Amino acid sequence: MRPLLGHIIRTAALGVAGVAACASIASADDERHGDRDFDRVIVIVMENHGFDNVIGGLDPRDPSGTKLVTPFITQLALNSGLGTYYFGVTHPSLPNYLSMIAGDFFGVHDDNDSCFNPAHGANCHGFDVPNLVDQLEARHISWESLNQTMPSVGFLGSRFPTTGPTLYAQKHNPFVYFKDIALDPSRLAKIKPFDLGQLQAELASPATASRFIYLVPDQCNDQHGTTGCNADDATILANGDAFLAKTVPVIVGSRAFTEKSVLFIVWDEDDFGSNLSCCGEPGIGGGHVATIAVTKGGSPVKNAAPTNHFSLLATIEDGFGLPRLANAKTANTLFGAIPVDHGE
Repeated sequence: MRPLLGHIIRTAALGVAGVAACASIASADDERHGDRDFDRVIVIVMENHGFDNVIGGLDPRDPSGTKLVTPFITQLALNSGLGTYYFGVTHPSLPNYLSMIAGDFFGVHDDNDSCFNPAHGANCHGFDVPNLVDQLEARHISWESLNQTMPSVGFLGSRFPTTGPTLYAQKHNPFVYFKDIALDPSRLAKIKPFDLGQLQAELASPATASRFIYLVPDQCNDQHGTTGCNADDATILANGDAFLAKTVPVIVGSRAFTEKSVLFIVWDEDDFGSNLSCCGEPGIGGGHVATIAVTKGGSPVKNAAPTNHFSLLATIEDGFGLPRLANAKTANTLFGAIPVDHGE
């Protein structure tokens, strides 16, 4: 897949001064955090592809050589906010997910089960540390985690189905790795299976819809791929594009998605394609990935501030008026990648 368009988008946003200018850009963007107070944040996490894989790549299955493999994602990136210099913090998946809600990956470099899984093994992971849920609940901000193909509310199993292709994978559900979430029935009740119709019904009511929603597609739809839906990489990419093409308009078109709401679409890592990183994070980097910010209005914006998953958490925390956790304390934010309607 030729990544020509993605390369042009990234290069244009970086400008002639290149990466050396990013520090000053980031500083200016961080000063804007007071411009926006979120009433709702939705995060969709995709998987295992770098920036040029998901934006502007041509479909090798197309004989004409003109069809994009991710037409919806590419158009969304052009019409919304795009962080062109965003990185995963390490490899593989799990530590990146942990970083998004705790500001740290705690030295994890594997995808092992949660220690709170009833059938956990000896090399499991469990953390008794502050996390985003603690912060949200302290300020009475409603939240939920939606996981496609998870079989039941509060499910602590490592995978589903238990035989055959793995669709729901616990390694993509960071909430169940934290003791004060996984062992609290009231919090477990907010970790739910994802159903688009149910989400649409919930978002019809701005007064009752959760203010923070963390949505994870299953491995057929998050561009990870699994047995039965990974014939080739183009198919994996196209499946994810189709999922977002169906899901994003439902979210953005809802009554609950107001002018002060933002939808972030992020990729966890680039599937070991590189160890590129930014921002002085500990350990190896997780590669150059895309992050897209969608709002109700505002002009498209491309932002080259060096950012990563700690930045995503910092932006959520700042936007909700929460203190920053761990590595988010010093992270650049993504406010410069969020479209703003200057006519408001």
